[in-house]
Amino acid sequence: MPRQSANSLFFTRRLRWVLLHTICLSSLFSGISSSVRAAELHLSNGDRVTGIVIMRVDGKIHFRSDFFGDFVVNEVDAAIVETPETSVESLSGLPPTQKDPTKVKPKQPTAVATTDSGLITPAPPPPPKWKGKVEFGFFNQSGRSEINNTSIRAEAEKKAGIDSLRLTGRYLYGENNGNVASDRTDASFRWRRDMSQRVFSQTLSSYAKDRVTQINLNLEQNGSLGYQLLAADRHRMNIGAGLTLQYREAENIEPGLNYFGEVFQDYTYKINGRMTLSQAINALYSPNESARLINANVSARSLTPEADNYKVRFNSTLQGKMSERISLNLRYEFEYDNAVLNKEARSDQRITSSVGYAF
Repeated sequence: MPRQSANSLFFTRRLRWVLLHTICLSSLFSGISSSVRAAELHLSNGDRVTGIVIMRVDGKIHFRSDFFGDFVVNEVDAAIVETPETSVESLSGLPPTQKDPTKVKPKQPTAVATTDSGLITPAPPPPPKWKGKVEFGFFNQSGRSEINNTSIRAEAEKKAGIDSLRLTGRYLYGENNGNVASDRTDASFRWRRDMSQRVFSQTLSSYAKDRVTQINLNLEQNGSLGYQLLAADRHRMNIGAGLTLQYREAENIEPGLNYFGEVFQDYTYKINGRMTLSQAINALYSPNESARLINANVSARSLTPEADNYKVRFNSTLQGKMSERISLNLRYEFEYDNAVLNKEARSDQRITSSVGYAF
């Protein structure tokens, strides 16, 4: 065989080998890039997490983040924004390859409904669901003193268009050396309605019963206007003012109605995807002194007949999520009711820790 023919045959085989390996490597990398893509997960609470989508199954998104690790979130609570891929043509300075429009399949809606005219329209989105959690806290101390404290809380909220609904309830019970230190039950329902981007109206209906201060029944109905002072991704602050009508039944007073002027403020700070700090305060004042005569097992010389009738409530909560549903909560609460004539029974403050379960 001539020398030139041998060289041509060797060159041809070598070229085939290079082309074959190039095709294999291209297929491998294209398969990897199509199965695992960098994405950004936009959560309903405003947080954004960067990572990759492992899989989507049974209405849940399995996500992997370098910071949070692997976690699962409901599809209704998050949206995936995939990072656009950089094409080989753009890296080499060439214009991107245009796809054949005849081969592009139009996206079909997941659910459709047929009207009487025969037109196909997308089905309406599902109605918003209630979201909430239940908390349980318990503290016990024995030895020099015997202290038992129990707290049970529940809350649920729903956002439907311009309306925000919230239900809360709690039960507090405590003993100190065999004496009942707290025995309180209360619940409330709040309805906020957006009037503009910042301004909203609010009604708050509440119920309370406190055996220590001998308040057998306390009903309050509030109507107020509020303003959203902060509306950032992680910070939310609202302020407002209104009027409150109170009906109270207690020992040593005649049941009746009373009126208050009320101001309120609430603030939420999402520290990160797992920790949230919330705080709220409201203050009520009434010039009517007829509802102040609440005597909680005190003698006449311990009574102070000031005419001011006001109440202050303050609470703050630090919540840390252990998983999608389990959380640890640390709370500080302070309540002051000047309608209670006994100075020692007017204020009630506590620091509690609890375990919460979200639903």
